[in-house]
Amino acid sequence: MMDRFKDKIALVSGATSGIGLASARRIAQEGAVAVIAGHLMEHVGSTVEQLRAEGLKAEGIYYDATDIDSVRKAIEGVATAHGRIDVLVNNVGGTDMHRDGPVAELDMAYFGDAMRLNTESTLEATRTALAHMGEGAAIVNVASIGGITGDLRGTLYGLAKAAVINLTRYTATQYGHLGIRCNAVAPGLILTKAALDNLDAKVRDVFASQTPLPYFGLPEDIGATVAFLASDDARFITGQTIIADGGMLCHNPTALTIMGM
Repeated sequence: MMDRFKDKIALVSGATSGIGLASARRIAQEGAVAVIAGHLMEHVGSTVEQLRAEGLKAEGIYYDATDIDSVRKAIEGVATAHGRIDVLVNNVGGTDMHRDGPVAELDMAYFGDAMRLNTESTLEATRTALAHMGEGAAIVNVASIGGITGDLRGTLYGLAKAAVINLTRYTATQYGHLGIRCNAVAPGLILTKAALDNLDAKVRDVFASQTPLPYFGLPEDIGATVAFLASDDARFITGQTIIADGGMLCHNPTALTIMGM
């Protein structure tokens, strides 16, 4: 394992499971103090214990993406404790598919909640962290292919993640002169527990039929991408959104059918 984050301070939101945990673990394996930020403190505590048992440096902090004050306090708390933030991974996101349907059927009372969880929390974490970042610091936003493509539902989630993608560009543009980079990763279907719980085999088969690679992505695949973008190996990459979807969006829809896949 490389040592790209030796002695760096990295805060990862939503880091008690899935992509967030994989990202925090990978960055900690490469030398960082991983700050596990989440709103269920029993999960935060058990995650910290798990990483420490693996010989990694980890701390926990309360962070509720639906409560913008808690986002601000978490960032300020880490900066006060350590004097700086070297890596910020904005991973929290999601939606309520019962309320987030097609455009004409949207529950507009849910609009503010969806934007707060996915976009406003990312914006607040970013703007607060920037004051505590110096040259060489990096922000990585976890977006989604939902912010790039259209779908039959999840409209508000797609709008919110599209905003995160453009926030990535604006942050990179405005703070690059300080040596601070900002990139995003847009995952496709990743076999997290949430995906396995909510997408039945038929839906997963549809994804498989449109994916050139013969396997689905794992949280560790996205964690590795996040770590790359946060590291000095990506020192000349900023303002970009890396699509990590196994090639699902790279081809003409007829291509895989013709190939018999």
